[in-house]
Formats: sequence, structure tokens, C-alpha cells
Amino acid sequence: MEKRLGLSNNGASNSNSNIRGLQIFIADLRSSQQSQEQERRIQAELSKIKQQFTSSRKKSDSSNKLAGYQRKKYVSKLAYIYITSNTTKLSDILFGLDEMVELLKSNVFSEKYMAYMTLEILYEHQEVVNRVDDLVTAQLVKDLAGSNDDTVALALNFIGVVGRLKNGLAYNDDVITEVFQIIRSPTAAEHLKKKAALSFLTLLKTNIDILTGDLQRQNHWIQRILSLLDDSQNYRLLLSVLPLIEFIARYVNPSQCVRLIPQLTQILYKCLIGGTSQLAETQFPAEYMFANVPNPWLITKLVSLLSVLIISRSEISENRAGLLQASNIDTDNLGKLRLCVSKAIELGTRDVSDPMERIVQNTILFSLINFASKLDPTEEALSNSATALCSLLISSETNIRYLALDSLVKLCAISEKTVIDSVCKKNLNLICRLLNNEKDQSILRKLVDLLYSFTNVDNVKIIVNHLLKFILTSRTISDNKMKRDISVKIAVLTEKYATDTNWFVEISLKLLSISSNATNNDDLIWERLSQIVVNNPQLHKITCEQLVDYLNNNNTSETIIATGAFLIGEYANLITEKISIGELFNLFTDKYFIVSNTTKCMILTTMIKLYKFAPEIGSAVIKFFQLELNSLDIELQTRSYEYLKIIQISNSIGNKALLDTLFSGMPSFNSRTNPLLRRLGNLPDSSVNNNSSLWLKVNKSEASLAGSPERRDESSSSVQNSTSPLSSMSSNNGIAPAPPLSRSRSRMNSNVTSPIKNNGINDSYYSRQNLSSNWREGFTRSISHRQGILYSSSLIKILYRITNPDIQQMSILQVSLTFINQTEWEMSGFNTETISYQLQDSPSYIIQNVESLSSTSIMPHKRIEQKFNITIRKPFEVEKSVIFNSHFKCGGSVQFLSLKIGIGMTSTLVNNVEQPGMTLPEYIGRWRQLREGLGNDGEYQLVVRPKKSGAQDLSSSLIQIMKRLGFQVVEQDSISNTVFASGIIHTKSTGNYGCLVKLKSAISSDGDSREIEITCRTTSAGSLSKYVVDCINYAL
Repeated sequence: MEKRLGLSNNGASNSNSNIRGLQIFIADLRSSQQSQEQERRIQAELSKIKQQFTSSRKKSDSSNKLAGYQRKKYVSKLAYIYITSNTTKLSDILFGLDEMVELLKSNVFSEKYMAYMTLEILYEHQEVVNRVDDLVTAQLVKDLAGSNDDTVALALNFIGVVGRLKNGLAYNDDVITEVFQIIRSPTAAEHLKKKAALSFLTLLKTNIDILTGDLQRQNHWIQRILSLLDDSQNYRLLLSVLPLIEFIARYVNPSQCVRLIPQLTQILYKCLIGGTSQLAETQFPAEYMFANVPNPWLITKLVSLLSVLIISRSEISENRAGLLQASNIDTDNLGKLRLCVSKAIELGTRDVSDPMERIVQNTILFSLINFASKLDPTEEALSNSATALCSLLISSETNIRYLALDSLVKLCAISEKTVIDSVCKKNLNLICRLLNNEKDQSILRKLVDLLYSFTNVDNVKIIVNHLLKFILTSRTISDNKMKRDISVKIAVLTEKYATDTNWFVEISLKLLSISSNATNNDDLIWERLSQIVVNNPQLHKITCEQLVDYLNNNNTSETIIATGAFLIGEYANLITEKISIGELFNLFTDKYFIVSNTTKCMILTTMIKLYKFAPEIGSAVIKFFQLELNSLDIELQTRSYEYLKIIQISNSIGNKALLDTLFSGMPSFNSRTNPLLRRLGNLPDSSVNNNSSLWLKVNKSEASLAGSPERRDESSSSVQNSTSPLSSMSSNNGIAPAPPLSRSRSRMNSNVTSPIKNNGINDSYYSRQNLSSNWREGFTRSISHRQGILYSSSLIKILYRITNPDIQQMSILQVSLTFINQTEWEMSGFNTETISYQLQDSPSYIIQNVESLSSTSIMPHKRIEQKFNITIRKPFEVEKSVIFNSHFKCGGSVQFLSLKIGIGMTSTLVNNVEQPGMTLPEYIGRWRQLREGLGNDGEYQLVVRPKKSGAQDLSSSLIQIMKRLGFQVVEQDSISNTVFASGIIHTKSTGNYGCLVKLKSAISSDGDSREIEITCRTTSAGSLSKYVVDCINYAL
């Protein structure tokens, strides 16, 4: 079919190229020497075409109307004029839109092809859409519903091209329905299904309400779309369908797509493991091999979809309801995925001479290594991944080096020590050499991110020194912003991991001395340093002494001056052995006239603080303030005036009480967030916060760093919005404050948001399940019987068996399901899905160890099996039990079953026949104890009518039902028409509960039937007794 379509397209192309009038017109335009001559030729042709179209419309005789060939020729000329004029002549060709629509109605392929092609290039203009959209859409729907495959293909191409534009195609139900009908049709050609899948994806991106606006449509249509993967051998179709499924998984309903994980895993495994094997039976057809790799495009798309469906631990806090972690994937499929990662690493490290083969191998390597972090990889796998990526850092290809660095950054973010050992200890010299020699700015940024990601308390000095040397000596940094970003990273690393206080101060001040002009980043760095020094008394003196050394330098940066003004103003009295107060005043006087007004304000405050320490410099301070009264800056005037007044008042009253009060020592800071972390760029979340407990520490002999962080005088500090000091971390046993919340995952389309919200309860998906007809029969049976038939029809029979795999843990149940094909046709694409009522926030039960189906196809009258475990954590009502969905294709149609398995609180009971039962007096005694201890809180009563009416048969039937449920029945003859039973309810989290049940039968009030009064008392004051009675009621 595809070959036939290709021939048709070639025919259309040949037909178009054989339009002699078009060839002559193009030749005339190309031969024109001047633009004026070309313009005259175009205008002449436009006039001729307009005349032909006008005269054709006036003729009533159909034989004299414009022929299809002539109309196609003129429309093709209009299209060429539009293209060759760079779309500037749109208004000159609008008269031909009606003829384009007429050409669209033609049954001749070449004419319809020309009409669609021309409208595709014109439809981006709203004026074109306004004039012909209704007519085009009507013909489009007609073509989509037609039986001619070539015509349908043209219509789908048109939707794929213009569906994202501002027109109504994505909101037209007829268009949407026709495209979907092609997707679901069992008789549609393969190439049409491919085009339909991509066209539907285009419409869905434009209007996501196609699926989210109608839940019934969503469930039905998604099932049909997912069924396209059933033919796992049709790799061409898979390539087109996978992007559509990935969009659905990201933005519509990921829960429905999770069931595809085993199927996707098998396809990926077959491509990577089977396709690269030397065994003849696993070899891929040559048409699917590219650069000695089987189907690389399919591999990358499969990995991309699996990356959406499987989440890592760091993504649990996000709104990702219904997705799986690696711990919830069965061991068979998880093992296959890990084998695929190992094979990708093996391919990526293989020596090849063909550059195209190398590109393909690296593409697969990067996609799978980035995906591997979600598979709970072993330390060996992580180490191998890091080694493989490091080997690519010396590649001559810029893109390869960039992608290798990007993957290494992500690996370091999620696996800390293992990857750090493989990367840092073995390849640190290589990375630092690349940092010094690399010229590409984007790779330099990634190298810096990588160094930041694997820095820890052991290597912080080495890495910080390399980064400092880089920004001081490198000639490859042309972007000042990059220097500032590196400075921020250095500041964060020194604060986070430094254990040497002298080194911390030295590095911080060196950072501030690098920049000659103050920037926002520099402000953050010096403010953070000031905060840390204030909160750590042992840093006061050494910091101020080093600041004096910097201030004595003529080329001091303004940030150093600002830091010195703030800190020396606070602690000048500590360094008088090194420099006198008068010398400090002279030093700041010299710097005053080379800084900005903001820093000048700080220096003025520093001067009055120096006067507080040494009143003998008062005359010099007063003269300086008096000079600044004439400043052009109003803030400098105001400060100088206020400080003069303070000095005058202090002198008049003859003491320094006012100065001491107004300029008392700076209190500790207690903000809990480092503002520098907000300026780290697009590093992975974990790399921003990794090793967060390793903060600056000092010797215990130096006492706790800075005392109480409980006071904070905002008005007296020039450091605004700063963060908690290292002292507060140190005084808290080195434990850092909680890291900020993770950033949201980047979206494929910023205009599309997911409607799935994660509130801990999976009710948004659980409650939308449309259970199959007759589901309740199997549900009721599975409550009272440990094995039996869950569902039966002419197509399939499903058997169930509920057991306790560990007698010591009765709260863990194993459910075994057997699927029997009762038809004469093969069932293919068989996959299943288990849905629990609640996913997070302490669910009542959890589903674990879901094994893969023994096969995804069932031959006639054959069977396959699947097992999974259910752990009962706390009491729940049986109506919220597990829902089990199965999908398969049989006889060309897609089948879907949704059943509820009856797992309730009585499922954890066990009737131990070897253990002696309770006597009636013992039962009555415990019954009274429960009543006295809990009153009505632990009791529930319900009156029901049984299915059997015979008195003797009813009593024996009740006894059998209770024993089948797992209760121990009290053997007694003294009280007629009453059954007494007891049992232990087992739960994993809340413990075990005693349970007593009394069933009393009597004649109903109308006298026509019997009633059973069910009374249950438990050792729990909650709703457990009601949940038990509900299970008994179903069993009756």
C-alpha cells in the first residue's frame, strides 16, 4: 500500500512538473534581469488568471467551464507566486481561494493534491481561514470518510500540517471523530493508521479537551489507541503511535498507560538484546537495521515513554498519580530494563569507525542512562554508567561531550557516593583539564555544573581552587554572567562543605575581590558572608583582619569595601592591635569617594560606629559629616545630618548611652534559606541540595557558632532577606534545614497542563472505572470462596485463587488469576492493570509483586496466569477493593474487561481446624467484655433476608458460610436458630483485632420469610465491625 501511495505521489509530481504553462511562467520569472520586469510578468499572469476564473464562473454551460487541468495549472501558478514573493502577495492571490476549494472537490488525485498543498501553505493566514474554512472542513470530512486511501492520506496530511494553527479543525467533532475512526478501524491500511495517529496527536496538542472533556470518551478512545501496540512486530506503526501515547501519558491520563510497561519492556528488550544478538532466530530484518543498530528510532521513543510511566523517588512528591516506581515493577520486567541499560553501555563503549554508527550508539546510550536512574540501579551499574560517560568526554564531537556531561550531572544528582567515586576519583584531572581547554561556552557551564554536583567535604578544597583559578586566569570566558554564576557556586560550596574557618573566610573574600563592579550576585555573596560571620564569633577577628589587608589595596572591589564597612563597623575593637581606629577612619575616607552612593551610606554608618569605639576621632568624623551635608544625594544628606545630631546629643548629655543604644551589637540572623541557592541555574534538584547535612563546622572547643539565632533586628541590619548562619546549622548537630521543594518537571508543551491531581486518593481514576456487566457475581463469590470463577463469557473465562503465602503474615494475600481462551481464535496483545483505591497518604492496602503475564497471547482453549500480592495495612470497606482490568484483541476487535475482586477484612481470617474452638460460656464472657469496654463503638448490627428459607437448612447453611469465610463457629445446641462465631482480623500496620459475630434467624414481621440479624463486635472502636458485617452480608 505504501509503495502504491508512493507511486501516486510520484505521478502527481510528474503531472505537476509536466504543466507546460507553469514551466514557461517559472522560466520567464527566472530569466527576468530586473525586479520591475519580474513584477510586470507576475501582474500580467495574475490578470490573466483572474480573467479566466471570472469568465468560468459566468458560463452556465458546464462544458465551457474551466477544466480540472486548467484550474490546477492556474492554482499552481498562484502558489508559485506566493512562494517566490516571500508571501508578500497574499492579498493578490486571494481571488483564487474559491477555485482552490473547487479543485479540492475533484476526484483526480493530482488535482486534489495540488489543492491541499496550496491550502496548507496559505492556511497560516487568518484571512484565508475566515474565507474558506467551512468549505474546506466539509470537504475534509468527506475525504476522511471516503474509501480511496490516497484521498484519505491527503486529508490526514492536511490535518497534520495545519492542525496546530488558529483554525477550528481541533474543535470540529466531525473531523476529530473521522480521524479516530481511522485509528480504530481494523480494516484501515497501515500507512493510514500511522498518519491518523500523528494527525490525532496534532489535534490533541491543540485541544486537549478532546479527551479530558468527556471521561467516557477518554476511557474508550484511549483503550483503542493503546490497542495499536498489540501488534508488537509492526515497527512502522509503533513509531507513529508512541508519540501519541506519550502525550496521553504526560497530560491526559497516565494511569491508563501504566499497564503498557510490560509490553513496552518486551519490545525494547527484543530490539536491544535480541536485535544485537548473534543468534539467527533473534536477528532483525535488514530493513529495520540502521548503523548496525536495530531500530534506533523506536528504541529512543520507547525509552522516552517508559521514562514518563516510571517515576524516580525524587518525583514522588510531585502530582504524578497512577505512575509506578521501580519497586512496584515485577522483577522480570525490571531485570529486562536493567539488561537493556547494560547493553546500551556496552554498545556505547564499543570502538566503531563509522561516525553515523557512533552517533546512533551514543544517542541510545544517553537516553537509557538518563532513564536508568529510575530503575533503582545497583552500585555496579551506576559505576559502569559513569565510566562509559566519562569515556565520551574526550570525544571530538561537541554535542557528544555536552550530552555526556549532562548525563553525568544527572547521575551525580541521584546517586551521590557511587558515581562520585567513579567520576571524581578517577576522572577529576580529566574534567579539570577540559575546563581549562574547552572553548564552547555551553560545555563549560556543564563542566562547572558537574564539578558542583560531585563536590563533598573531602574534595571541596580541590574543586573550589580549580574553579577559582579558572575564573581568574581563563581567557575562554567571554560572558561575565558565567563568571558570576561560578562565583555563586563557589560561595555555596565553601559554606556547605568547608571545615577550616580560615580557608572559608579566605575563599569568600577572594571571591568578593574578583569583581570590580558590584552586581546582584556579588551582593548576595557578601551579604551571606556577613551573616555567617555575625553568627560565628570565632570568625569576627580573622575576617576583619583579612578585610583590612584587602582595603589597603588600591584596586579593591566595591563589594569588599561594602563587606568591610559592615563588619569592621561592628568589630573594629577586635583588631586594634593590627590597626588603630583612626587609621581605619582614614582608610574608609579614602575609599568613600570611589564607591556608589549605596556603599557611601554604609561607610557613613561605619564612621559613627568607629566614633563609638574611639571618641578621640570625633572632630574628624564631625567635619566629614558636615561636608556631606552639601551632598547632592538626599540619603547621604539625611544620614550625615542625623549622625551629627546623635553626636551632638551624646556630647551634650556627657555619656555614650545613646550611641550604645542606637548602635548596639548586631544580633544573630535566623532566616532558614540560603538566597544563593536560587541562583544556581538549572541544576538537577538533588545536585542543588545533595549532602545538605555537611555544613561548615568548627571545633567543639571553639564553642557553638554564634549563640542564639532567635533574635533578629531587621531595622539595624543592612543585610536584607539573608539566610540562617552556619552557626544555626552547627548548633543543630550539623543538620541542614529542609531543602526547598523540587522544581516541577519540564513540560513538553507549556500550554498543556495535566488534569490529574494527586491528593493521595486514587479516586479520580478508581471511580471512573466502568465495571463490566455481571462483575458483581464474581466479586461476591471471591468474598466467600478462596477460589472459583471470577468472570466467564463466550470469549474468556477468568479463574481466581486467594491464598496466604506466609502463615506468619496473614495480612499478606496472594491473588492468582488464570485466563482461559474459550474461542477458536488467538487472543493477542493481552495485558492487565491493577487499580487500588488509594495510592498515598497511608493507603488501606497496597498492591505489590505484580508478576508479568506468562504470555501476552493466548492460543485457542489455552491459558495464561498472573499473580500479585495485596498487603492489608488497616481496615477498609470491601466496596473499595481492588479493580482488575484486562485488555486483549480477539477476532479483530478490541476487548476490555473491568472487574472488582472481593478482598475484604474477612479475607485475612483463617479457620484453624486443629485449634480447639471457643465454648459458648467463653464466647458469652468475651461478648460482655467487649460491650463493657467499648459500648456501642465496637458494634454493628444489620438485618437481612437470606436466600434460603428453610429453618434447618438455613442454620446449617449459615454455619458453612461462616466457616468458609474463615470464622471459627461455636459448637452449641442450647440456643436455637443462632450461630456464634469468632475470628482474628489481621492488618499489617494497625495490628490484629478480635472479632465476635452472632447470627440470629427469625420469622420476618410479615410472616412470609425469615430474617437474619447479624451482630458484630470487635476490639476496635472504629468501623471495622461494619466492614466485617458487609462481607458477611455479601456471602449470605
